[in-house]
Amino acid sequence: MLQVRAVAADAGDMRLRPELVRASVRSLILASIACLWAGTGAAYDQDASVHGNYRGQCRRLTKQIDYYNEQILPIAIERQNRAWEDATNAQIKRLWHKRADLCPKYGRDRTRLRRALDRIREVNRLLAQAGRAAAQYFTGGALP
Repeated sequence: MLQVRAVAADAGDMRLRPELVRASVRSLILASIACLWAGTGAAYDQDASVHGNYRGQCRRLTKQIDYYNEQILPIAIERQNRAWEDATNAQIKRLWHKRADLCPKYGRDRTRLRRALDRIREVNRLLAQAGRAAAQYFTGGALP
């Protein structure tokens, strides 16, 4: 016949206490919040651009810049659409600066370019001063 063990007979009476369930759920929620909070600091890095942690974005931006330079810009020039050409050049410039901000490798290029532009401005300033001095000298002070 059918034999029932004593343990199986008591199984219907073995219910979890609501306090135990609530405590377990609370501890699971707190543990998951703690894990999420601890992982946020590791996932977000304010200085990611300094460390170069944007490799995928750098590659994507480089491909976009190449695409605009090689595909879109020639079409705008070919169709002689000045507004389209200007907008494309502005987009390339925005992408170039964004890539320079995110990727240290390309940021150095921008730094070199800025230094060269600063040197050119300095030379232009000195030439302007020399021109004003020469104008005063050769006109006998008639020009300011």
